[in-house]
Amino acid sequence: MSRPSYAKALDKLLRPLGFRREGYDWIRIRGDMWECVNLQISWVAGVTANVAMKDLETEKLLQAIPCETPIFMRPMTVRIGHLINNRDRWWRNAPNGPTELTEAVATYGLPWFDKVRTPEEQAARWYGRHALDQWRNPRLPDLAATLYRLGEIEEALALFDEPTPRTAIPSLVAAGRCVQRWLASKAAPNDLQRQGRR
Repeated sequence: MSRPSYAKALDKLLRPLGFRREGYDWIRIRGDMWECVNLQISWVAGVTANVAMKDLETEKLLQAIPCETPIFMRPMTVRIGHLINNRDRWWRNAPNGPTELTEAVATYGLPWFDKVRTPEEQAARWYGRHALDQWRNPRLPDLAATLYRLGEIEEALALFDEPTPRTAIPSLVAAGRCVQRWLASKAAPNDLQRQGRR
C-alpha cells in the first residue's frame, strides 16, 4: 500500500469539516470568518502548512471605502510550526510526513481558528489596538475599520492623529488617509469637535 500524499492526507481531514479544496488551499466560511489551510511546497525546504483567517465583514467594509487604490485586506496567516513550538517546521523526505503534518494541522491548526472570532478580539490580538506609533502598523486600515464596526469612531480617528513619519510606507499612508477621510465623513460633528477635528 502506498503512503498518502500530503494533499490527500489533508483532504481526508479537512473535507468532512466543511473545507473545499482549491489547488493547495482548503477553504471554509464559518459565520463572518474566512478560514484557510494552505499546503506550502518548497523544492528546497520540503512541505509545510499555513493557516489563515480574515473577517469577511471587515473586508467588505474596506472594499466599499472609495479610495483611489482599493484597499486589499490580507488574511492573518501563521505557519504550523509556529503554532507547535514557535519554530519553523518543514517535512522533507519523511516517510510519515503526510500523517505527521495532518496531525499537526488537526492538533494545532484547527483550534487556532477558534481563538479569535469577534471584532473585539481581532482589534486587540491581530491589529494592535493599543499599540503606539500606528503609522508603522501595516494593519492600520484593518484596525480602523474594525473599530468602526465596534462603534468606536473617535478611537478609530485617533489612530491617525500622530504625524506621519518620513519612513512610513507610502501605500500605507495613502490607504490610512483615505480611511481617515471616510471615517470623518461618518463621525458626528460633536465627535469631531471633541477630538479637535473640524
